[in-house]
Amino acid sequence: MSEFQQQSSDSESIQHRLRQLFDELGLTIYQIAKDTNENPSKFYNILNGRAKPSYDTILTLLDKYPQISADYIFRGIKPILSVEKPIELALLPESDMADIPFVPVRFYASFIESVSEGLRANDLGTFRVEKALATTYPTAVVIEIAGNSMSPQLVSGAKVMAVPVDEGNWVYQSGGVFAVMYRDYLVIKRIRENNLLTQQHLTLYSDHPNGGSVTISGSDLRGLWKVVRIVEAPVE
Repeated sequence: MSEFQQQSSDSESIQHRLRQLFDELGLTIYQIAKDTNENPSKFYNILNGRAKPSYDTILTLLDKYPQISADYIFRGIKPILSVEKPIELALLPESDMADIPFVPVRFYASFIESVSEGLRANDLGTFRVEKALATTYPTAVVIEIAGNSMSPQLVSGAKVMAVPVDEGNWVYQSGGVFAVMYRDYLVIKRIRENNLLTQQHLTLYSDHPNGGSVTISGSDLRGLWKVVRIVEAPVE
């Protein structure tokens, strides 16, 4: 018996929490398996009660999706998704910090133009993060959130780290939050339905119930960045 199974004798409770978690993130079994390099049948069996999640499986999920609350997975304590507290960078020595490209709201239009011409790091301002984060995500940019359509997880003024997705992989992205550039717009939304491969369109959703959704044509899509980290969240 695994350590995780020893900690939780109620397997149905774990299965229920995993279902709630995947629903909250909008993740498909296929995307989970792809992100974790696992066979999709493993997660189907867990959710259908034919297998129990191992401790290593839970750790892998926490590693791949850092927005997941460990307290929810292990103990059922909400919220399901956690907003990371910003690190007091002023307390860190200079050697532990690094500057990466930063896209504030006022720079959205210029960012769109610069991507069309080939993004150069010196075209942007910078944002200071832990050096370990900059090393883990060497191609990342930090993007400021505009508006509250993704609240309560992402509120206006929050800053997120996002990594570019290769164009050849756009058709496979779903179940996460993405910065999406289409036509002359840059938005941060959740992808729940990716029909680029079959119907040549992509549907983006807001997390806020009044935020709605938008469907865009694949021919209008100009760039995709996957949000991997909240690096600053304003106090409300």
